[in-house]
Amino acid sequence: MPKATTPTAGRPARRHNPLEDDIVATGILRTKPGKRKAKDVEDAEESFVDSKASKNILRIGRELAEEENAERIASISEPIVDNFGYDSRFDDATDQEGKTYDDGDEAWGDEEEMVEEIEVDPEDLEMYKKFMPDDEDDLLKHGWDRKPTGEEQGDSVNLADLILEKIAAHEAAEARKEAGLPVDDYELPPKVVEAYTKIGQILSRYKSGPLPKPFKILPTIPHWEEILEITKPESWTPNACYQATRIFVSHKPLIVQRFLEMVILERVREDIYENKKLNVHLFNSLKKALYKPAAFFKGFLFPLVGSGTCTLREAHIISAVLVRVSVPVLHSAAAIKGLCDIAAQEASLGSEGGGATNIFIKALLEKKYALPYQVIDALVFHFLRFRSVDPASVRQGDAMMGVYAEGDAKAKLPVIWHQSLLAFAQRYKGDVTEDQREALLDLLLSHGHSAIGPEVRRELLAGRGRGVPLEPQEMALDGDDTMAIDS
Repeated sequence: MPKATTPTAGRPARRHNPLEDDIVATGILRTKPGKRKAKDVEDAEESFVDSKASKNILRIGRELAEEENAERIASISEPIVDNFGYDSRFDDATDQEGKTYDDGDEAWGDEEEMVEEIEVDPEDLEMYKKFMPDDEDDLLKHGWDRKPTGEEQGDSVNLADLILEKIAAHEAAEARKEAGLPVDDYELPPKVVEAYTKIGQILSRYKSGPLPKPFKILPTIPHWEEILEITKPESWTPNACYQATRIFVSHKPLIVQRFLEMVILERVREDIYENKKLNVHLFNSLKKALYKPAAFFKGFLFPLVGSGTCTLREAHIISAVLVRVSVPVLHSAAAIKGLCDIAAQEASLGSEGGGATNIFIKALLEKKYALPYQVIDALVFHFLRFRSVDPASVRQGDAMMGVYAEGDAKAKLPVIWHQSLLAFAQRYKGDVTEDQREALLDLLLSHGHSAIGPEVRRELLAGRGRGVPLEPQEMALDGDDTMAIDS
């Protein structure tokens, strides 16, 4: 066996300790204490309060105790002033709290008590009413618990009576509105009147740039019609009318309709009457208004035609707007039906202004929309209404009845009437019934135009009639019957 070696004096000792000795707690590789332990040590150190902090805590507590004692002494020495007399209501109750009533005593509350009159400061009384309203102004009262005023003070009002009262008030307001009377006596605040008066002055010389912000929110304000009249729309520049139309068109159709009827209609007619043409900004206003077609027809076109004073110049200029802007099919059909109804009413009243009406009808027919049969029938009746025109009934100056020359046995209808009939025949010759086709051909015999009448007749004869199927076409064989199939 080998012998154990022992260190000698000349030989160096071992260079390092064993690994086990270094890993243990006393070694150089011992594990470090965790962070949680160090944190617990810091928390334990912070949990102790030093002497300086203890002195501050005791001093603050002593001051608070002294303030509380001072307030308690002051409340005992100085009586509480009751300006509103709340405590006086409960003094008797506290004095008689321990009193018991025998059978022989009178019932509680039967004895008349003397009420002491106390003078109250007006300022205190006003403050009292602000926080404690009277019974008639009590907001906590329900409708069925409310007491009526006047002779029926002792009777309560039930819910049915209140509902009937509201319905009657609503019907009265609607009746006043239909009669053209103001619904309520609402008065605009002076600041609103002053602000929109200045805005009206700005719009009277407006050329370009942003509009005032109060004017932009005008369509959303209650009673905007009264406020709009304050700005004096008749003095606006055409540029301001266009900008105002852009603002109003972005809102509900009912608001747009009312704005067109109040402002744009009068401004357009006035400009055409004075300048014999329409300002470009007003023309753009009409184009912008057609983005709400229902509002445009109800608020501008129908009132214009229904007035009976629409001139041919106005009709030609405004129909140019209809030609340039695309109108939805259903709105276009409704407009044609409305124009036919207006023309029929004017004819029955003897104030025929159908020359302008036919200009608008022709502009809408040339859009070549697929119209419902109800509109087709209305157009046929519109043209057939002149079949029984008596030449003796033609008055000089009638726009629809055209010209009546001496010695002529027939009333000459204006050319625009024949042009609108031709546009109708070209596009809707296949949508009329056979009876309507024969009636229109008979109309051409009595009220035909020398140049347009033959063309209208040719178009009407080329139609197949409503509901009539197409005739089957025979196969062209060109002498070759190899592809013919025998039935």
